[in-house]
Amino acid sequence: MLFMSLLSPIGIGREAIVYLKKLKAPKGITIHDVYVTFGRYDGVVVFEAPDPKKAMSFVVDLGIETGYIVETLSAVPAKEI
Repeated sequence: MLFMSLLSPIGIGREAIVYLKKLKAPKGITIHDVYVTFGRYDGVVVFEAPDPKKAMSFVVDLGIETGYIVETLSAVPAKEI
């Protein structure tokens, strides 16, 4: 399953960006890319997880480590619909 986590800008600033640049995937998670963005969100993490439970565990850790509010969406490639 593919997911996108949107990071709201209430975090710890530069420290969070440094953390995101070094972000490593825990077992069972594949990180496709990490983006730093302008606007409503400071960053986006695109990743795959085998199931929602594993994704939730990763997202909770991501929010704790960055201090950001994390909004996660499941994603389905348009060509698969």
